[in-house]
Amino acid sequence: MKNICKAILASVTAFLAACYNDASVDQGVSGATTEPSTSPIAKLTDEQKAFLARSFFTLVDSTKVDSLKAVLDFDSIGNYGYFLHYHDYFNTTPYKVKNDQIFSYPSKDDRKVCDVVTYTQLDGKDQKGVLQARSYDIHDHDCRYSEEECADDYLANHRNETIINTKIVDVDGVPVVLNTVENSLYAGFYGYGVSCLDYLNQFKYSCSALNGLFVDFRDGCSDNTLNVACASFVPEEKSLDDFLNSYIEKYKNQCLDDSIKYAPFDDENYVYVDPYSDSLYKDSVRTVSILRREWGDSIKHIMEAYRWQFTIIDSTIGVDESDHFVYEEREYREIGRDWGLAYNTLPDTKIADDYRKEGVYVLPDSLVEAFFPTVATYPGGLESFKWNPPKIFYIIVIKDVGAKGHLVSKTDESGIYVTDIVKSGNCPEDTSVHYFTILTVASPYWDVLDRPIVKKTYVSDKWNCDKPESLERIEPYGEWTYTLRSRHYEEWFETFEKDRLLELYGGKERYIEIYDEEQYISIYGED
Repeated sequence: MKNICKAILASVTAFLAACYNDASVDQGVSGATTEPSTSPIAKLTDEQKAFLARSFFTLVDSTKVDSLKAVLDFDSIGNYGYFLHYHDYFNTTPYKVKNDQIFSYPSKDDRKVCDVVTYTQLDGKDQKGVLQARSYDIHDHDCRYSEEECADDYLANHRNETIINTKIVDVDGVPVVLNTVENSLYAGFYGYGVSCLDYLNQFKYSCSALNGLFVDFRDGCSDNTLNVACASFVPEEKSLDDFLNSYIEKYKNQCLDDSIKYAPFDDENYVYVDPYSDSLYKDSVRTVSILRREWGDSIKHIMEAYRWQFTIIDSTIGVDESDHFVYEEREYREIGRDWGLAYNTLPDTKIADDYRKEGVYVLPDSLVEAFFPTVATYPGGLESFKWNPPKIFYIIVIKDVGAKGHLVSKTDESGIYVTDIVKSGNCPEDTSVHYFTILTVASPYWDVLDRPIVKKTYVSDKWNCDKPESLERIEPYGEWTYTLRSRHYEEWFETFEKDRLLELYGGKERYIEIYDEEQYISIYGED
């Protein structure tokens, strides 16, 4: 963990060292062309870009920012690509507001929420701004705090909306407009007949019209949701209140327009029936849920096990005084996080020949069973993986010379990042050729087909040519499948590190004393 923190701090330092110069800001901020216009827009200077980039740090938890100040260097200018690679540290959606006014524009059946909320506090700090909240067919609007807190906090009752937020932040005495968009875990909702890609393009255009700095913290509309921001200067001829009021009116007009468009707003004969209250629906969901759990438990080759076999646990594993299993998990970023639904070897068939070239492809539903037979048995069918429509299947194909393992850690606009896992020790030359595939599901708007595959190497200390027994335990190929069930490290030790597990607990007798003989036999069998 310390190593990754150092890497992140170094990246932050490099970014901010490249992003700021006091003298340059003074010269470059004034006179910015910020008024939307049909005439050609003046380009931001490097100094202006660097200055606007600093406003994105208002999206970071203040405690994290404070902890970084000692190592940050604010002495020069450079690019702002840092945000694209460390978006986990940025929160584009507020978690708490103090309502000022709420303007509601629901559909008649209350299925559609489109509210405009002005606020005076944001995340516990004095901050004026306005947010627009949109959703459709979302029923989770229950208060998560006390009723008193929920009365003044719109977000406490509305956790599943798409939140479009506008606020004016202060960056060294200069007001900067910060517009952000982020969704809940549900698919984004952007208005009547407006797709994620439509809204993304609209947002980019609006940002350009303001001569602003746009950042995408995720990967476009890959999962039909957005996590984007735009920083821009306030037009010099407008007051801050007037500029903020223009957004309030804009958001209100959008909500009103949506409400009028949505049937059955003006249909007096319409009766809405909530499917979530129907007992037949509930029984069906419960049955499928049980089937999925049983399916997941029956699969031994799962993606967590795939990663585990190469190396995951560090030397801090142990048992505390209360006989509890304790550990410091080795940071996943060292070898990448699981990403996708399944891994498999490309089958040796004519159907697969069209995919026998490294790259990214759309995989028709009809071919999923041929490439990933276990995934095809998932209860509820393949459509269950595309519950946020519209989504389609993709496969990433990787060609190996010599046996390797693979993990996909992330994607962004510059590529698909893959970690090649290789053997350690003194290994003979291996010229065998393998094709490995990774299945994922994403939006058809995901512009990934022409992106390069960017690789790095991780040497596995568990896959060691000097230890023949370790080579036999590793399975870099074959089908490994994602399941919804999360497993604890004890279970992984039971599967892969039985001897070490027994050693940690002080031997057979001590293990049986802590648990029981039946559990011991279930893991180790009869002596």
